Amino acid sequence: MEFLFLLPEESAETVNLSCIIVSYNNSTPLRNCLESIYHTLREISFEVIIVDNSQNDSGMLSLKESYPQVQLIQNTQNVGFAKANNQAVRSAKGETLLFLNPDTILTDQAIEKMVAFLKSNADVGALGPKVLNEDGSLQYSCRRFPTLMTGFFNRYSLLSKWFPDNPYTVNYLMKDFSHDENREVDWLSGCCLMVPRAVFEKVNGFDEQYFLFNEDIDLCRTISQSGYKVIYFPSAEITHYVNTSNSKVPVAIIIKRHQGMKHYYGKHYAKNPLAKIIVNFAITLRCLSQLAFNLFKETPTRDTFK
Repeated sequence: MEFLFLLPEESAETVNLSCIIVSYNNSTPLRNCLESIYHTLREISFEVIIVDNSQNDSGMLSLKESYPQVQLIQNTQNVGFAKANNQAVRSAKGETLLFLNPDTILTDQAIEKMVAFLKSNADVGALGPKVLNEDGSLQYSCRRFPTLMTGFFNRYSLLSKWFPDNPYTVNYLMKDFSHDENREVDWLSGCCLMVPRAVFEKVNGFDEQYFLFNEDIDLCRTISQSGYKVIYFPSAEITHYVNTSNSKVPVAIIIKRHQGMKHYYGKHYAKNPLAKIIVNFAITLRCLSQLAFNLFKETPTRDTFK
């Protein structure tokens, strides 16, 4: 399916950067994110577009009052992360697009450095900063493309926690280099991902078959297949506050995540029917195991999944 990402007809005016944030019951961390945006971006023209996929986040009204210049798109239902981002791009006026999670904090000049790098490197189609945890430690935000083993040795899996230096985890998370130098990589985390608008349009944006998770992997792969580089850029740094609680995850989120995995492998790998059956079976087993473990987790006081 082909999508059109055109500038709004009512205004031909463009800005250097469109900051796009999809929120789902995330108004509390979003306030800190917005504060960091308006505090750190000084040398470029920009706009902020928020797509609210929740229908009962009372904090959004207060945010709109505090930041009236923000464009807020209120959805009547949760349409998912990929579709909401595409929705925002259709309203955006930026020459460059910055996709941000609401639980990120920008540091001084980080985004302006990224914009300048893209302008000086026309062959780059996606750019991501060094991402830090709340305690200042490195968050592995650039990775190699997932394989079947990644389902068992990913960033949050028990096997990776028990055996952090196993070869599968080291390879997938790219723990085999210092993360202090520019490097062409397979894919970058969507928590802070910068893409030239022209490139985003060329690849038809995010694949809306993904509801949540995997869409950043797919986008980077499509950008790479279109002849552009995907670059990890540690000269720019941000902080990403990842939720590490042991709270119960909504069942629908677990199921949709694994449906996304099936879509990704079917789209990019499964040319062999037998291999497709094996992969789908393995993903189904992983989904069932996570649903089982989820039964023993604490019930959250509020959904905070974006």
